[in-house]
Amino acid sequence: MLMNLEILFNFCMVMGVTIAISSNNWLMIWLGLELSMMSFIPIMSKKSKLNSESCIKYFIIQSLSSSIMMMGVIMMSIWTSNMILMLSVLLKLGVSPFHTWVVSIIEGMEYYSIFVMLTLMKLSPIIMLSYLNNNFNLFIILSLLVGSISGLNQNSISKIMGYSSIFNMSLILSSVNMQEIWVTFFLMYTISLVLMNYLVLKLNLNFINQMMMNNFKMSTKTCCWFTVLSMGGFPPFMGFFGKLLVIKFLMTTNQFLVTFIMIMTSLIVMFFYTRMVVMSIILFYNIPKWLTMTKMNFNSFVIMVSLILPFILFNLKSL
Repeated sequence: MLMNLEILFNFCMVMGVTIAISSNNWLMIWLGLELSMMSFIPIMSKKSKLNSESCIKYFIIQSLSSSIMMMGVIMMSIWTSNMILMLSVLLKLGVSPFHTWVVSIIEGMEYYSIFVMLTLMKLSPIIMLSYLNNNFNLFIILSLLVGSISGLNQNSISKIMGYSSIFNMSLILSSVNMQEIWVTFFLMYTISLVLMNYLVLKLNLNFINQMMMNNFKMSTKTCCWFTVLSMGGFPPFMGFFGKLLVIKFLMTTNQFLVTFIMIMTSLIVMFFYTRMVVMSIILFYNIPKWLTMTKMNFNSFVIMVSLILPFILFNLKSL
C-alpha cells in the first residue's frame, strides 16, 4: 500500500509540474504549483523530528510565496509593474537573499527529496521567470556570492549541495531569456545531481570527513572523484560545459561584470568540491583498520556517464 501511495504522490507531483509549465495563464500555473507542492510534502516526510520541522518550514514558505504570487497577479491588472510577482517566484526558487529556508530544511531531508526539490520543483518557477522580462542582475550577483562563499565552511554534503544549488540557480537566472541555454544547463545539472545522490547513497556518505575514512576499491574512488569534480564544474566533465555555455551567452550580451563575478565565484565552488576529492586521496593510507567502512557493491557506470555524456550532448548541439 505504501508503494502505491509513493507512486501516486510522485505521479501527482509530475502532473502538477506539467500543468504549470504548459499553461498559458497565471491561475493554471498557480494550480500546478500547488498540486506539485502538496504532492511533494508526503514524499519528503519521514518519521523524524528534524524531518517534520523541514516539512512544516517548506509548506509555510511555499504557501507564503503562492499567496504573494496571487497578490502580484492581481496587482498586475492595476499597476504595470510585475515586481511582486517576480519576488514571489524568487522566494519559491530560494534565490539569494531569499535562500535561508533552503539551507535550513535541507538537513532534515533524504537525498531523493533533496534531488526532487533542487531540480523538478524548480522547473515551473524558472519558466515563470522566463515570461517576465525583468533584470535579475542584483539577485544573480548575490546568489553567486552567497552560494560560493557560504559553502566554504560546510562539512555536511547535503548543505554543500544546497549552496551549490543556490549558485547554479544564478547561472540559470542569467540565461533565463535564452531557453536553449538554460534548459541545456538545467539538464546537465540534473544529471550531475543524480550521480552525486547515487554516490552518497551507495557509499553512505553524509559528511566530508567520512571521505577520509574509507576502504573503497580504486574504481569506486575514481568514480567518486569524477562525480564530485563534475558537480564543481571541472573540465572536461559535464558541469564545465554547462558553465561554458552560460558564460559564452553572457559575453555575447556584453554582461561583463556578471561574467567576471561568475568566473571568480566558480573558482571558489571548485575549491570546496576539490577539497572533498583531495581529502579522500591524501588521507587514504593513514587510517587504522578499525575505522574503515565495510565494502559495498557499487556500480561504476557513473564514470562512463560523467565522461561520455558531455561529448554526446555537444556533438548533437555544438557550441
